[in-house]
Amino acid sequence: MGIIGTVADLECVVGDRPLPVMMKSIGQLDGHCEALLGASPAGVLGYVGAGGGPRAEMIGGDPGFAAPETESRVRLPVPSSAAAGTGAALLVLVPGWRETLRINGTLDEGGLAVEEAFLHCGKAVLRSNLWGPASAGDGATEEGTELGPAAATFLAAAPFAVVTSQDGAGHADASPKGDPPGVVRMIGPRTVVLADRPGNRRTDTFHNVVENSAVAIVAVVPGDPRTLELAGTAAISTESALRESMSERNRTPKAVLTVDVATVRLAPSAVIEAARLWDADRHVDPATLPRSSAIWTDHVKLNETAGVAAKLVRAGVNERLLRAGLDRDYRENL
Repeated sequence: MGIIGTVADLECVVGDRPLPVMMKSIGQLDGHCEALLGASPAGVLGYVGAGGGPRAEMIGGDPGFAAPETESRVRLPVPSSAAAGTGAALLVLVPGWRETLRINGTLDEGGLAVEEAFLHCGKAVLRSNLWGPASAGDGATEEGTELGPAAATFLAAAPFAVVTSQDGAGHADASPKGDPPGVVRMIGPRTVVLADRPGNRRTDTFHNVVENSAVAIVAVVPGDPRTLELAGTAAISTESALRESMSERNRTPKAVLTVDVATVRLAPSAVIEAARLWDADRHVDPATLPRSSAIWTDHVKLNETAGVAAKLVRAGVNERLLRAGLDRDYRENL
């Protein structure tokens, strides 16, 4: 099995991270972030547990659960198991909306000190049909060090997951993954795999795993009040047969994330129940939110990357052209 062990090897396979893509990130919260946080009843928080291992879980319950106190701090319900002063990442879900907001920073008591905020493209949500028809699930629970029958059944039905990771310096990330059911594929009682699909081209998870193999994953099934949390160690594989087995829409992924699972937690989520994520009557009308193309345009202009190339990117960004390109990309490159 071909395993990628360096950033140089990784970028030879999946490509580098283009400057315009990286400039969609800002170092603080702006009005767009505040609007999305106000509309969101839930998100996935990736963090370091008190024992030092990776954790990821759903937090929230009501719209505005994550409340900006300043442009550099969000108040939110920090899990009691979280280690303060460590890197954490919040993926913000807005029911009925295809994009997701990602906020990375450091946990303190009762909140997240913001270091980076950016909007993630909607391909994972679209591929998974996350806000589409919902089912209740069978209610089975499971906890242990390997995937049993209940977790296997849940994974087979799950079209959406969030992978959380940290780089070598402890900077955290939470990345959405979406596919038809089975986005996280079980290939053994302690091994799962996820394909690298087209997205925002930052490849944050892969870059982190090259430096720090610890990851945590939360998987969900629309309508099911449970979440499945997996934690373990990850590697990046380019093995041909594995990649080809993960083909979707006649596209073979360039790389696959393999995870050796150490912890399994399948349990009901009070957050999902309270947030009523799959109640269509509570889904947000996208027309009431800022256009994603407008958010990206404004964030590029706010980005403080230095240099002539960055200055040209800021000067050249155009919301109308970006919107047209985005619509085409969503149609043709899922």
